[in-house]
Amino acid sequence: MVLRSKAQNSPVTPGLAMGDPRRALHALIAVLRATGCVCFGLWLLVSASPVWAGHSSKKSARKAQHEHAAKPAAKASAPSAGPTIRLEHLTTRDSLSLRPGKGRGGFAGGAMGSVSRVLRCHHTGKRHAISPRLVSVLYATARHFHSGHIYVVAGYRAPAVARKKGNPRSAHKRGVACDFRLDGVGIETIRDYLRATYHNVGVGYYPNAGFIHVDVGRSHSAYWIDYSRPGEKARYAQGASASTGAGTAAATTIPASEATRPAEPEAAAPSAEPEVGEESGG
Repeated sequence: MVLRSKAQNSPVTPGLAMGDPRRALHALIAVLRATGCVCFGLWLLVSASPVWAGHSSKKSARKAQHEHAAKPAAKASAPSAGPTIRLEHLTTRDSLSLRPGKGRGGFAGGAMGSVSRVLRCHHTGKRHAISPRLVSVLYATARHFHSGHIYVVAGYRAPAVARKKGNPRSAHKRGVACDFRLDGVGIETIRDYLRATYHNVGVGYYPNAGFIHVDVGRSHSAYWIDYSRPGEKARYAQGASASTGAGTAAATTIPASEATRPAEPEAAAPSAEPEVGEESGG
């Protein structure tokens, strides 16, 4: 079959439809020159030709792959390690920024070495390993109340000092206890939170000295109240010896109704620690 154009009445070979791109291109240009539609014809040919279309598709695919490979991989967001909370000893004024590590969010390694420095015995300067669980309890309590400052009244206590204070079995000498308060939080609020939240801990309430005692590592929970003021002998509320598991000969047990009215935490001297008046069973 022979096709003829209207302009020149010239034959168009079947090569235009047979799949030979170069012959088809030359033939179409010759025909379209006469009609003034060269640009349109070229666009039509390139768009319709499977050879040119395939080449363009491969080129676009290679370009897309190159651009994708060039893009930097997005970094996985690291889990939040929690806010930084200040841990400060009221006697030595030594302090550190306390923040759990990433991942499981615990305290270990170098961080615990710094904690043992801040919680060292302020009577002798001796250090002792501090329980990571104790530090976690302190941190979690401060974080719960959105408090940015933990004030330490007493951390580790050397055995000789514990004996001198009439408290030879004190949990302080094992590095598992801390007397503390939080900035902006009442000690009664801290007391109630600790008792409701944690198991197998000792909680001591010292309303006239203005702090809370907490210790970890017990086989059962314990709670006591000591109405002594800084420098006084322990004055446990009635029944406190039973709840702590032990008492001291120097301690005085008084009915809660006869105790002096508890002072606000701010009334206690900020740098003083009670000479006696701490739990004896820990």
